[in-house]
Amino acid sequence: MVCSSYFFGFKPLSDRLRTEHSIKIGHAIDSNIWLIQGVINKHKDLSKQSASRTAIRNKQIAYLSGEISLKDLVAFSAPKLADAMLANQEIIGISRFDTKGELLFSVGEKLPEGLAKNCAIPKLDEVRQLNLLQFGDDGRLFYCSPIIASSFGRVGADILIIKDDAIKSIMDTSHSGSVGEMVVSLVNDNRILYWPSTETDSLARTVLEKYLKTGVKDNRHLIHSRLVTNNDWQLYMVINQERFFANISHQLFLLLTVVSGVAVLVFALTVAVLRPIIRSLLKEQQLIDVSIHDGLTGLYNRAYMEESLDRELARTRRYMRPLSILMFDIDHFKDINDTFGHLAGDEVLRNIALLIQSSARKQDLAARYGGEEFILILPETGQEVASVLAERLRAKVASSSAMTKAGKIEVTISIGVVTYDASMGEISKHQIVDAVDKALYASKEGGRNKVSVAVL
Repeated sequence: MVCSSYFFGFKPLSDRLRTEHSIKIGHAIDSNIWLIQGVINKHKDLSKQSASRTAIRNKQIAYLSGEISLKDLVAFSAPKLADAMLANQEIIGISRFDTKGELLFSVGEKLPEGLAKNCAIPKLDEVRQLNLLQFGDDGRLFYCSPIIASSFGRVGADILIIKDDAIKSIMDTSHSGSVGEMVVSLVNDNRILYWPSTETDSLARTVLEKYLKTGVKDNRHLIHSRLVTNNDWQLYMVINQERFFANISHQLFLLLTVVSGVAVLVFALTVAVLRPIIRSLLKEQQLIDVSIHDGLTGLYNRAYMEESLDRELARTRRYMRPLSILMFDIDHFKDINDTFGHLAGDEVLRNIALLIQSSARKQDLAARYGGEEFILILPETGQEVASVLAERLRAKVASSSAMTKAGKIEVTISIGVVTYDASMGEISKHQIVDAVDKALYASKEGGRNKVSVAVL
């Protein structure tokens, strides 16, 4: 009878719990990938912001044109880049280069010798992340960012040195369960870059190092890996099968023993067994929510927006329904930061996010694209309706104000609109984003606080 009770009652439960634990592995990998990608995207946004400072860029154009000396350029630009470092304490060094890749000046920590050549500055056209370098217990991440002016062309490049504390924090908090049960590591070129400082058991590391060197797995461990998007890093998870599934086996054995005698205790122990699993699943869901949302505004972040745009484009092609994209940013946002301070600027960004959320429809997806730029994805929406929604949002922002500690701040936004439908043929998301970005630029050039429509 006990055996039949196990077979018909607990065997399916055991199988279900083992399946749930296997799903837990996938959730853990996805959560860490999204968190790491979010850190990298944030670093790239910081690189773009440093390179896009208009006043410094114009001074560099004047230097390249022979209008001012290098001494004048450094005297003007170095303090402003130093202020940028103070505003973003993750940045510990910025080096500015000319169009040939020659160093003009640096603020903060100096670059390691020879590193700049890896940026290929004369041909650099997008932010590039270089490999991690280790200095004792501290790691440094390096980002090369081109400086390009629409009226002049290539102006030069910045290389930012950024602390790797955020990556370390993710690796340390990703540890789950008892020692050696499930360990997450970052690897590049078969070399372990990050290993959780909280993980003291060397067995999991030995297993992973052997696998990276020989390709041979230990039959007592599971090894899963996933490539970090747009990066040479791979996230590896090493799972000790005995420890990982021991909790299930132990709890089910106790439950089976008790059920033969006391039904009330069976119920109590069942709740006790399921509670940590439910807690674990809820914690994982919270991690997923954090990884796909922007920490400042609460809107979706850029990485999740790009994934959603891929899905919506596929759905548009399948069902032959239009898709519209709105891109907008805050006019003269740098002046707000310079006049009222970055904390007031953050309040303005949060207020804009609230206005977007109150204006968006249930099916729309709002995301912070980077800095003061936002994107609104409008599924099954044609150009006419998208233009109306854009104008309504523009007017709503213009008629409102953000209450900050520095006082009431009124802002306006410039918006670009683009619409795609399947009859236009195969068009990539990058072409669509580029088109709506140009529409936004047209609104800026046309005097700001207006809506411009691009045609694909």
